[in-house]
Amino acid sequence: MVYLFLCLITTAAAHSQLIYPKPRNAIDSLLPEWQSGKAPPVTHWHPYDDRPCACRNDTEFCDAGQTCLWFTVGTSIGCKEPDGAASNPNFMGDRCSSGMNATVNNPLHRTINRDAVAFSEEDWTRFNPWRAPGSAPVYDPCGRAGGGPHSTGGEGVYTTTKFAKLGDLGSKLPKMPTGAVWNAGSIVEAKWSLRANHGGGYQYRLCPLKSNLTEACMQQTPMPFAGDSSMMLSNGTIIKLKSTFVSEGTLPVGSTWQMNPVPGYINFNNKTGHPTISGSCCKHWFDPPCYDPAPLPNHEALTQGICSGEWMTNVTLYDQLRVPEHLEPGEYVLGFRWDCEASGQIWQSCADVTIAAKTNVVV
Repeated sequence: MVYLFLCLITTAAAHSQLIYPKPRNAIDSLLPEWQSGKAPPVTHWHPYDDRPCACRNDTEFCDAGQTCLWFTVGTSIGCKEPDGAASNPNFMGDRCSSGMNATVNNPLHRTINRDAVAFSEEDWTRFNPWRAPGSAPVYDPCGRAGGGPHSTGGEGVYTTTKFAKLGDLGSKLPKMPTGAVWNAGSIVEAKWSLRANHGGGYQYRLCPLKSNLTEACMQQTPMPFAGDSSMMLSNGTIIKLKSTFVSEGTLPVGSTWQMNPVPGYINFNNKTGHPTISGSCCKHWFDPPCYDPAPLPNHEALTQGICSGEWMTNVTLYDQLRVPEHLEPGEYVLGFRWDCEASGQIWQSCADVTIAAKTNVVV
């Protein structure tokens, strides 16, 4: 049963991307062929034959470039380093034989396979990044072009430009001014989108620009969420979510991550209710945040609904963040990290922001 389900997701690499503040990873959008949401012609982008990092940014162009192709592939919890091998889905389980146990085991904090007993053989996601958020190693805090030193299967092929090529590290990208100026202690908004959905959850972090841009630096200053997030549906409607925040079993210890609120689809057998390659579409991973009747499958289970699905193009998340009060004014790098649950992959983006002094409001 597990193998049949895994077959459903083996052809698509997960993708996500920070939209605002605009990340350094979107540097290709400075080229004419990538500007205004465009992309050079490609031979095939499964399943829709469209732009590799297609997304939506309200009424503006989503100048993502190839942001959704900066990530880490071949990683699992407890390992010292990624292996760079295909990991969608993570057939290898404990990829480095670390023996580390998952720390997120509450079924309501798991985005897929919730009925499986934790640590059992049926619990096949137990070594994947989301099952111990922040614990799986990454190549770089700002992602790696194409996910690793070489291409793997799926839709993670990075197109070489004068700015970057396969295997480049995101932390080496040049500074890209965003105009974002945030006051210490204030509540600010960040936006990101899903391109292919593999569950899990995410966190925002800050590292001073003057410091070495490392994962360790990012983990020193996680940004707290300041409330529930909102989501723009594929039809343009924006709804308020009831966010699920996770702070137990996370790294940094006690830091808060948000569970991915967008449920995916799987095909299932009408009689048994088990995942299957063919059958009725669709069974949600969990209940969607709005009324979302399952669409007819246009390519196995890679479907998109109004507010759920596997292969997304028009769903945007709006997160409310609180800037830590203790931060000194200056230039910082905002890091976005999404730990997948259905694969051994982590998506990352980095953007430049300015932190200004805390303002005193007189009531």
